[in-house]
Amino acid sequence: MTKQRAVILEVIRSDMCHHTAEEIFTLAKERLPGISRATVYNNLKVLEAEKLIRRITGDSLSDRYDNSYIPHGHMICEECGGVKDFNLEGFDKMISEAIGSDFNSYELKVRYLCDACKAREGKCG
Repeated sequence: MTKQRAVILEVIRSDMCHHTAEEIFTLAKERLPGISRATVYNNLKVLEAEKLIRRITGDSLSDRYDNSYIPHGHMICEECGGVKDFNLEGFDKMISEAIGSDFNSYELKVRYLCDACKAREGKCG
């Protein structure tokens, strides 16, 4: 693994955040000042292809990157784009039973308004 790729992976695995590519670039540049934006973007594609990270598409929001390939869902705030993980006990088994087969992966995205955004907009909930 190249030094640049290792730094990018380290950034993604360093916390529970789901960073955008631009955020990953900024954090990687702090650790490796000579790294270029193109290097980060190209390596994100490679790391995703190698199943070391997972890209979370957010419709009109920027894609974000997850450090876990273990099946789980994501809650995506429609206002700020923040992403949180969540697990549904037994969901894997429910999918297998519903389709009558094993499966490789799934994507479950729940859109919501996070508490911070609700507070800013004065929404109850």
